[in-house]
Amino acid sequence: MTGPEPTPPAAPARSVRAARAAGLARRSGRLTGRLTVLAAVLGLWQVLSVTGYLRADEFPSMTRTAAALGREFGQVGFWVDLWATVRAWAAGVAIGAGSAVLVGSLLGLNRFAHRSASPVIELFKTVPVVAILPLAILEFGPTLRMRYVLVAFGVFWPLTIQVIYGVRSVDPTVRDTAEALGVRALRRFAVVTLPSAAPFIATGLRVAAATGLILDIVAELIGGGDNGLGLGILTALNAGPAAYPTMYAFIVATGLLGVLLTGAFGLAERRVLHWHESQREHARGPGAVSGG
Repeated sequence: MTGPEPTPPAAPARSVRAARAAGLARRSGRLTGRLTVLAAVLGLWQVLSVTGYLRADEFPSMTRTAAALGREFGQVGFWVDLWATVRAWAAGVAIGAGSAVLVGSLLGLNRFAHRSASPVIELFKTVPVVAILPLAILEFGPTLRMRYVLVAFGVFWPLTIQVIYGVRSVDPTVRDTAEALGVRALRRFAVVTLPSAAPFIATGLRVAAATGLILDIVAELIGGGDNGLGLGILTALNAGPAAYPTMYAFIVATGLLGVLLTGAFGLAERRVLHWHESQREHARGPGAVSGG
């Protein structure tokens, strides 16, 4: 009579643990590298300022700018400006993105409509958004509405193209199978077309987030509304060299806001599209071992 067979080693479990450890090490390495480069750039900025390569009356040092940014963080007016920028950006992106998803889906689903509208899309996507700024000012004046209309216009065209490509990228076999099974058009769009287009839409939204912020700051710089980070930059510039550290502090704050917004969109993309192959490959990283 033989005893019980020995239990084989849990190789897959070890492989998963090793892959997770390797992924953590890679992420830590990337974070360390980015922080090192950031520290080097800030250090170079300070050295160039101290040694006089950058004129102090035109380009304040890193420490003076950081001190000005710290003072602004303690001012209620700064947070009012920040909220005004975020509000106009969010309204413009929401309007532009919502319209783009609707129009892009309709054009992507209908070949004739896509061919008919293609010349118009190709024309307007090449028009620099800043070029329509005078028209927006004439129509709406230097107001909050002008800002989010400008942002919506700039977001709409490139995102519409992304949505069209996404809708038209549906696997014909999957589409025909759903149709053969009697899945109704609306449900087929929800369960087949939209998931296939989701990665294209997510990428377009991430790009639109950065583009919309740039456009909103540009609109603020010409006086669109009563508050905003761009208006803070312009006000400090007009105040003269004594306020230049504050101007650069607002510029840095604008950059930090852009990083936060695009990072939030990237995180949301990874969370929402965790089921997609591109996100699984991103999570595993190159050379990662997949459990078998």
